[in-house]
Amino acid sequence: MLKAMSLRGSLSTMSAEDVLDWVATRKLTAAITFEQRGLVRSLVAEEGAIVWASSNRRDEQLGNILVRSGLVAERALADALEARAETGVPLGKVLLMSGLITEADLVEILATKIRETVTDVITWHDGQFDVVPRTQSPATGVNAQLSIDVCLNVARRRAARMDEVMSILGGDDITFYVPPGATPPAAVAGDLVDPAKAWALAGDRHTAAEIAAAFAAHRFATYDKLVDMVQTGRLVIDRRSRERTNSAVELAAGARGRLRQGDRAGALAMASQALHQDPSDQEVRTTFSTIERARVAEVAKQLLARHRVPKRLKDVTNELRLAHNLSSAEIELAGRVDGRWDLLSLIKSASVREGEALLAFAHLAEVGVVELG
Repeated sequence: MLKAMSLRGSLSTMSAEDVLDWVATRKLTAAITFEQRGLVRSLVAEEGAIVWASSNRRDEQLGNILVRSGLVAERALADALEARAETGVPLGKVLLMSGLITEADLVEILATKIRETVTDVITWHDGQFDVVPRTQSPATGVNAQLSIDVCLNVARRRAARMDEVMSILGGDDITFYVPPGATPPAAVAGDLVDPAKAWALAGDRHTAAEIAAAFAAHRFATYDKLVDMVQTGRLVIDRRSRERTNSAVELAAGARGRLRQGDRAGALAMASQALHQDPSDQEVRTTFSTIERARVAEVAKQLLARHRVPKRLKDVTNELRLAHNLSSAEIELAGRVDGRWDLLSLIKSASVREGEALLAFAHLAEVGVVELG
């Protein structure tokens, strides 16, 4: 029997569709790699069927998809990755052995990754491909089994829309913002992607790829939904060029994430930093106001549930002010504490807003300047 030969070349001369047809016709067991401008998508074929798909994008990796989809907790994934490193057992098998996911759920995600990979690569008009036949497939733990012909039929039906979608989005790392007055879209029966959830994630500054991961790697359906929201005015693509990790809007998004997790104090600290960076941004201001109200309500419940008469424990020296970054309002309020005025009276008579005064007393108590009684 003749040994199958490797096949390498440019997608401008042999399309990804033709490459996959070539593998299917010969019923090859092979590793198939497509590369375009640094993005690498890989498939593993076994006797003409595709059993595995992978990518060099972190947000498309199995563990990230499982966590973002809510199927596996982040801590549990960390433990599974540690077990994989120690034992060499593939991640999917570790997760199954640990009872963290069912085989049906895992196979469905793998099958989705395969379909999405084929859908994407057949729209590539440049780049490189590499087919390396093997005598057996690499150990991946758990495999899906999808016919190449079926994957190509799905991809062909999607191709025109996928081209349109990507021409609008421009890339997987695109972010969005919600314009004033926009409302979440309603769900349609049979939707793979919950439009209201996708809209909320987009409003929280998640990238298109991160949002797709939250819907079990259904990249085409997610991107299609996002573009529909852009075209109907519910989302706006953020074309501003700025460092995501340092921007005020990113800090605001992080603050909203902390608020959802119940960390109102941490959320307010991040929102305050975002407001300091860019006080003119409407999204930042709205986020700060929302989180400040939530934190004030939390502190009010803690501090105003009973009568309190604060006592000053320390005089506010310049050294103390710098050490704890005390604001002018906090310094003023600390100076008015004399052991006779109750907390509510001090707050109501303060020169700043009552909410700001309440948060100021909470901070003064936290750093040991006053005792709230």
